[in-house]
Amino acid sequence: MKNRHRLEHDLNFLTSPQAAGRLSGTAGAHRTAHYLKAELDSLGFDSALQPVGVPAARLTSTPRLIVGTQTFSPRRDFAELTALSAGGFVNSQLLVVREDDLLRPEDFKGKVFLILVRPQGFNLAETVNAAVELGAAALLVEHGEPQWFHKTVYSGKGKIPVLRVRTSIAEELAHINGAQVELDLPLDRATRPCNNVLGLLRNDSDFTFALTAHYDHLGDDSENVRFSGAFDNASGVAAILQTARELAKEKLPFNLLVAFLTGEESGLWGAKQLITHPPVPISAIINLDGIGSEPKLNALRLGHRGRGDPLAELGESVLLKRGIQAQWVSGSDDSSAFISKGIPTLGLGQQPTGQARSVMHTPLDSLELLHLETIHQGVEVLVEIARSISEIQKEKNHVYAK
Repeated sequence: MKNRHRLEHDLNFLTSPQAAGRLSGTAGAHRTAHYLKAELDSLGFDSALQPVGVPAARLTSTPRLIVGTQTFSPRRDFAELTALSAGGFVNSQLLVVREDDLLRPEDFKGKVFLILVRPQGFNLAETVNAAVELGAAALLVEHGEPQWFHKTVYSGKGKIPVLRVRTSIAEELAHINGAQVELDLPLDRATRPCNNVLGLLRNDSDFTFALTAHYDHLGDDSENVRFSGAFDNASGVAAILQTARELAKEKLPFNLLVAFLTGEESGLWGAKQLITHPPVPISAIINLDGIGSEPKLNALRLGHRGRGDPLAELGESVLLKRGIQAQWVSGSDDSSAFISKGIPTLGLGQQPTGQARSVMHTPLDSLELLHLETIHQGVEVLVEIARSISEIQKEKNHVYAK
């Protein structure tokens, strides 16, 4: 009962308005880092904040899009495309562009042009570059009918504001071609100081086992549009923290490193920093990214496309013993950075499907959709894998002692 209470307490904080979406470099992320450090301190870990500079595209206030007399809702009607967009204020005329329109290059200069329908084989990056070369002030692109537009914080080198707009909105705008457009996209693309949160339990060993999870998310747009990031990745952080509580009670034959990483959402920056500046050499890593999307823990990915990693194979054996499907699936999360450096790594997580997949990176990824029992099952898996590693290390130490 106490363990469940602690897990729920952690999840409540991580998804709270205090954490404010945990975007790297923001006050919410710094509050989260200090919360996690205090938890590790209370367990007897030697803890530290490891500085990491994280570039990310951050909204500094609410975007605005007004066309003619109509004001549109950010994230519902339109959204920024950060990897290809600059911020800025634009006040100009709308130019609606259809695939068969015959327009002169000078027609685009200084205009906010809207691609009404994306043609087959449409290349957005090339289109943005062409818009810049033509001197356009901004680019709007029709982009389907999502319940919420997904948010990303990758920071690119865009030179004009680029927005996705709902198909139905694009069709409305087609009837007011030439209308005045007021667009304000307050997008900051700076590198800001952030922190990994590290905790180390030393046990006089040359083998260090690490548990990692990224605590950063996307940041709230406003008080009314919150990105609590429950599945991605408050769930993984809470499960790793609970596993640390369990393992801190045991006599381990290895050093235990717990690392809560920043900057995953904009390029795995915290993982890269840990790789280049570990507090001690790391022998093996389990990274957890996303758990609790289903009522029962039926399957977990292993972070690899095929066999060959000894830790992943150990993880597979533990999962199969518990009746959990082991999926040989790789991902683009922090585990990929560790694997690329040859560190034995188990990249655990639930492969989101159905509703869980559709809510990723939207305000719908909330605490109410998480299944706590599934997260508890994940903690049990992590503890069992750690104990299996303990047995392996004890056997090796026994052999060497002879």
